[in-house]
Amino acid sequence: MVILGSFLFCAKGIVIKLMFAEGLAPSGVMALRMLTATPVFVIMVGLRWKNLSKISGKDWGLMALLSFIGYFLCSLVNMTGLQYVSVGLERVILFSYPSIVLAGSIVFQGARPSGKMYAACALSWGGLCLIIREEISFAGDANLILLGSGLILLSAVLYAGYILVAKPVIQRIGVQLYTGITMVFCAITILSYFCINDGNFSRLFDSNIVISYGAIIGIFGTVIPLLMLSYALSKISTSSYAVISSIGPVATILLATVYMGKVPQGLQLLGLLLSVLGGVLATQRGSSTKRNFQPAKA
Repeated sequence: MVILGSFLFCAKGIVIKLMFAEGLAPSGVMALRMLTATPVFVIMVGLRWKNLSKISGKDWGLMALLSFIGYFLCSLVNMTGLQYVSVGLERVILFSYPSIVLAGSIVFQGARPSGKMYAACALSWGGLCLIIREEISFAGDANLILLGSGLILLSAVLYAGYILVAKPVIQRIGVQLYTGITMVFCAITILSYFCINDGNFSRLFDSNIVISYGAIIGIFGTVIPLLMLSYALSKISTSSYAVISSIGPVATILLATVYMGKVPQGLQLLGLLLSVLGGVLATQRGSSTKRNFQPAKA
């Protein structure tokens, strides 16, 4: 489930790029995505409405907060950054999450990572720097690429925090009910944001191709992978989740090659390999790392 869910999320990034090419802004992409996906989430909640009374007030508050940070804010920041960088670079930046979680574990949990963890971070960030350097060399506008990279890195930080907090809530509420509730919250936030930021819903249905893209990212890029990944996260450790989902950056590069003709070469390919190697190495806990340190997938 993690492999297939990660693959579908990778494909979503390319479809979003195609939607940008049709003239949609990030807020429009998010709104169309939610208009397609929300009916499914409403049905999911409705089928389990008897269980709603069993949810504590604390968990309702946590789900509202997690929905805002992990879905709305994370998606908005990521899609804004995706306007300025390639899909491959976006996924590689998101795959730098082990070092983000490592830093958080040192600061907030007092973890003592092994030397292997530091080496993994060095590989991951060294590879990332190579990819960004090559991206700037190819695209030519360093400021926009750095802006996009910074926004996507912020998205990775937000999602890493989301995963760490969400796991126990998912286990208490249940995968389907949790996913349905948080995504209904998210839909309300996104559609309200679109009304304030744009408000022109007719623009979302200007062409059949745009509607088709919206259906694809709504069902195959949102509903199905969210259910798969939420279920997987409730059943396996976050470190195992991270290792298995390392297929993400590689799958994205392959998809981008097929659909957008962007083939990684030279230093960019080396950077990709270093980043993936560092990410996989970082998810393997060293003997001197505290037991409570488990990296989360961004």
